[in-house]
Amino acid sequence: MSHPSYKALFFFTPLIAAMAGNVGVQSSAIIVQGLANDVVKGSLINRLLKELGLSLINGLILSLLTVVFGLATNLPIELSVTISLSMLCVIVVTALIGTSIPIILDKRGIDPAIATGPFITIVTIFLEFFYFFILLKLS
Repeated sequence: MSHPSYKALFFFTPLIAAMAGNVGVQSSAIIVQGLANDVVKGSLINRLLKELGLSLINGLILSLLTVVFGLATNLPIELSVTISLSMLCVIVVTALIGTSIPIILDKRGIDPAIATGPFITIVTIFLEFFYFFILLKLS
């Protein structure tokens, strides 16, 4: 990828960070509410599989829109694909983390309403940059 494309990547960093944060917080909020209302039943694996399916659908749609936007604005296809893949990866992983952390904290006797937010924030920031730069290096 040519040097000017690196500058374009940073334009999309807030988009990926916002999507990751929103997905993680939304997933955890649903679980925390369910735990508070005592409606979260079943195994963690079943919850994670359901969340995996939903996050893949959302991630694929948003990634496709990102590629279309890239094509419409004449971004190099490698750049559009790198951004889209990193967004897809971050959405899926943060959805799974946002679902699992409150359940794990609750099983350990820790109030998930208090402790989930910092975990989600740290993980989403780390994952965003990890996927973004790994995929950049591979492209």
